[in-house]
Amino acid sequence: MSSQVLSAMRQASDQLGVTVLIVTHDPTVADHVRRTVRIRDGRTSTEVIRSHALDDAGQQQTVAHEFTVIDKAGRLQLPAAHVERLALRDRVRLELESDHVGVWPGIANDGQERGND
Repeated sequence: MSSQVLSAMRQASDQLGVTVLIVTHDPTVADHVRRTVRIRDGRTSTEVIRSHALDDAGQQQTVAHEFTVIDKAGRLQLPAAHVERLALRDRVRLELESDHVGVWPGIANDGQERGND
């Protein structure tokens, strides 16, 4: 999808005050939209919201915040990139802190910690 088409869709959205929904497998489209909702294994997994801010030099920068969606049962899906980077598999250990939940590699049946390879 060309950036010109995406730009025209954004302009139409802004001028008409309507939502434009794009369904694609092309990850490069994310650079052109304000909000991306990812579906993995048939469930909404993550949402990225982009905004613009000025950096210290006064240049406009895109700021992206990624959120994980928690379903009604309390389940969440960690972003695939996080899972891969930390080599998380099978299970993880959770620690409740005063203002967040820590996610740590689990312990294998052989007593060895996983994910710190």
